[in-house]
Amino acid sequence: MNSRDYFNSLAEKWDHRVTHDKSKIQHILKMTEIREGDKILDVGTGTGVLVPFLHTCVGRGGMVIAVDHAEKMIDRAERKFNYDNVKFIRGDVLKIKLKENSYDCIMCYSMFPHFENQQGAVKYLSRYLKAEGRFVIGHSNSRETINNLHKEASKYVEKDILPTAEIIQ
Repeated sequence: MNSRDYFNSLAEKWDHRVTHDKSKIQHILKMTEIREGDKILDVGTGTGVLVPFLHTCVGRGGMVIAVDHAEKMIDRAERKFNYDNVKFIRGDVLKIKLKENSYDCIMCYSMFPHFENQQGAVKYLSRYLKAEGRFVIGHSNSRETINNLHKEASKYVEKDILPTAEIIQ
């Protein structure tokens, strides 16, 4: 089993086991200054926790591309949300081909620790941003809480830590 298999095995139970504070999500999204008409790349969308929030932010004129390497997680997201301007992609965001310089915002919400090479992921994904685009790494919990949760959750994610901002730069 690897991390993809691990997340696939939890897909159907995920929304009952993991909760997200909606007010914190709204605060994070407010800070990102997502505007109506923006094009957003939602990396590691999982079961789509951000999808309805992003859909509301970008309006009918915007677009959300939701990507996840765990196909059962994204299958669940697709069953939950059916918006004309949200496209779901199954695959490793570091291996699929997307159009460069085309996203207003790249969102890595509650998934960044799962990149094996975090600095490399930021560098790679940044090429998809427009010149004034924003790269957002967000969590509803503290760095310490996230890291402790992963250490206790499973051997498949125990080393997936959220580093300090200085390390990511």
